[in-house]
Amino acid sequence: MEENLSTRFSKVQAKKGPTASDQTVRVKKLSAKARVPTKGTARAAEHDLYANEGTDVPARGQAIVGTGIAIGLPHNTYGRIAPRSSLAVKDRLMTNAGVIDSDYRGEVKVVLANLGDEPYQVEKGDRIVQLIIEKSTIENYKR
Repeated sequence: MEENLSTRFSKVQAKKGPTASDQTVRVKKLSAKARVPTKGTARAAEHDLYANEGTDVPARGQAIVGTGIAIGLPHNTYGRIAPRSSLAVKDRLMTNAGVIDSDYRGEVKVVLANLGDEPYQVEKGDRIVQLIIEKSTIENYKR
């Protein structure tokens, strides 16, 4: 099942040429119970990503959490995984390994780092991080 997110890109991000008309973010659910990214408000800069599995993030440790989705990003963009402010402030959860290249088509997995002294329990369906789509300035080149 493939769904489109209602992400709009400014003219600065839209490249002229054959790819200019397709500036949508495609999302493929890899499991039936996976959740498509959502925006908290119409003017939010990011989309929330959801845990597709429960896991413990140990105190002063980290864990990998699957989202159950694959993402197709527009040409000349990349996805940046950023912490959710509320989890960072209240629970001291941060993210590691936070870039999704535009040509990556595998499952988006999130590395959560727990900077706190208590373990953190991620439940299936929890909003765990934010996906921010940014313009990439790297052009294709031949080696």
